[in-house]
Amino acid sequence: MSTAHVTRIEGPLDLQDALARRAPIEQAKGILMAVHHISADEAFALLLDRSQSANRKVHDIAREFVDEMSHLP
Repeated sequence: MSTAHVTRIEGPLDLQDALARRAPIEQAKGILMAVHHISADEAFALLLDRSQSANRKVHDIAREFVDEMSHLP
């Protein structure tokens, strides 16, 4: 008889945190898609590339990008 692997089920706080981190990523993707006329996958690849080259998390890169874009004249 094999032992089943137990995984942790996310609670409400984990879900809220995940959604809070995902929102800026989706917003940044939308901006990139509109400006560069690219697909969602291509927009995410741009964010991922920037994240890796800066050695920072994607959600941090996305949040800063959205903040910068929202303050343009």
